[in-house]
Amino acid sequence: MTATVRPGVFFKVPATLPRGPHQLAREDVEWAQRQRLLIAFTELLADRGYGKLRIGDLTKRAAVSNKTFYELFETKEMCACAAYGRFVKVIVRMATEAGLYTSTTWRGYIQASVEGYLGALAADPVVARAFQFEMDLISGQARELRRSVAARFAEERLAKQEAIRKTDRRLKQRPLSSHLAAVLGMREVACDLLAGSEHPDFIAMVPELVDWVITAWYDEPPAVS
Repeated sequence: MTATVRPGVFFKVPATLPRGPHQLAREDVEWAQRQRLLIAFTELLADRGYGKLRIGDLTKRAAVSNKTFYELFETKEMCACAAYGRFVKVIVRMATEAGLYTSTTWRGYIQASVEGYLGALAADPVVARAFQFEMDLISGQARELRRSVAARFAEERLAKQEAIRKTDRRLKQRPLSSHLAAVLGMREVACDLLAGSEHPDFIAMVPELVDWVITAWYDEPPAVS
């Protein structure tokens, strides 16, 4: 049986739409249908992979018609990109809540970044498998989206590095390529965990990954405060 996503983490599970005439606004109906399609896509992607994911199976699971699917998404790949976009938003939200934008030290910034990323994966294993493992096998527009997201995270890290170096000259001035390597390296670690276990312990990896990045940006890592 295909596993289901955890309600309220990455997606809000809409109530079942009433049959026959109703007073719901068209926007509310479309929102509910879109949510159900994104949820169904994520669950099927994690279960069978993109190549075996058929529109008919997707719409059946979401309880909408094929016509409705194509009214909301032009292609299966566009649905994939929309679902992946939601995944990224939650990672950013969780990292923000961990102190990503308020941290004043490199350790604090990296701690929030890693906690947000791995915390999001731990929050819903089905979503983690869909977008960290199966999504990496999709080419075209989806691949470009993944590349642009990784590049954006790397650019934000570079900007934070330069801001922190104004008060911490021990912090090394690494180029954008180093930040991108760190971002992609974490993703590879996550994929390896997913490939090796049905129940990967993402949270256990937080201290190790934080120390790895800190060590790479200092000759002598600063003491933990």
